[in-house]
Amino acid sequence: MDKRLKEISTRLSEYSAGKFDNNIPLSPRLDEVDAIINGINMLGEELKAVTISRDYFTNIFNSVSDMVFILNNKGVIADANTSAEAQLQYKTGQLIGKSINDLHRGTGSFLRSIIRELKKGHTLIADSSVLHSSEGAAIPVSISATYFKEVHQQQPVILLTACDITYQKKAEALVIRAIIDTQETERRRLAKDLHDSLTQQLSAIKFYIASIVKSVKSAREKNILLKSNDALTTVITDMRNICFNLMPKTLEEFGLLQAVKEFCNHFLYQKKAKFIIAQTSPLPELSRELAVDLYRVIQEFITNAINHGSANKISIRFSYLNGILKILLEDNGKGFNIHQSSGGMGLQNVQSRIRSHKGELNMISNIGKGTCFKISIPLTKQL
Repeated sequence: MDKRLKEISTRLSEYSAGKFDNNIPLSPRLDEVDAIINGINMLGEELKAVTISRDYFTNIFNSVSDMVFILNNKGVIADANTSAEAQLQYKTGQLIGKSINDLHRGTGSFLRSIIRELKKGHTLIADSSVLHSSEGAAIPVSISATYFKEVHQQQPVILLTACDITYQKKAEALVIRAIIDTQETERRRLAKDLHDSLTQQLSAIKFYIASIVKSVKSAREKNILLKSNDALTTVITDMRNICFNLMPKTLEEFGLLQAVKEFCNHFLYQKKAKFIIAQTSPLPELSRELAVDLYRVIQEFITNAINHGSANKISIRFSYLNGILKILLEDNGKGFNIHQSSGGMGLQNVQSRIRSHKGELNMISNIGKGTCFKISIPLTKQL
């Protein structure tokens, strides 16, 4: 048997074991067997280059501190780096075969939203998403996704990177909380100053005018004084409304539910809307900060529903179960397209207040079908 055929068999066995360093020397004959040997040597060089490239990619893949996933076009995880396994608390290889939707656990298809953006021809970047660990812990992440295609692949895969932003979110929440608390302190101070100083002075002026009306003989002068007295009455009423909006005493003395009812009565008196206020279970005592924030959110919803949505029916429902406070706000107004809305300062403030208590706000609205806010606040650490 030709020794060269034996060397070919040996070299192919080495290739299968990942050894590509030894070439088979050519004989002086340069016959058909040498042509086969030359092809096998070239194959060894190509396999060596591919292996080095693969190992280089694998080392980079696993050295990145961010979570990295390779997904097929159905969202199934084909590979995940060691950071993803460690941060999501999975053992080696356990993430492979799982759907990315299982890790996201959000409303709708997370994969579908990724593919929708990628089909537009640009990389998806999402500042605020959530992935869940094997223990169910929610990890806030920023997401980056793009198509990735290797040379020998027919279909591109999705390369998705997730960066844990837990500490960033905590820092943002502290900043937001500080801003909100400062605003509320200033509101409280301003309401007190207006009520104790300006409103009292206006009431005194009103009393002085009323006391001299009877002594004035001129009909013209008396008419001026009566009109001035009426104007002062209107100003004082407006001032008290301003003080109430800045900081209702009912909220501090009787709690959120009574303050909301009082606020709704203000619109009832003006015959602007009908309100349904329901409480399906007893509510626990809320912290001052949470009560104020929820009051502001409800206040913003009602004001927008009436002034911008032209709603004439508003529903406010409270429930409390298993440590979760839920508030459902609904109106029958014009509604708006959430996806096309830029989100004014009012909505941004609403979201900031809810997030500062680790709560969730789900907004649902369609043109001509009204608006709905679903608010969930965990109270286990609030009380």
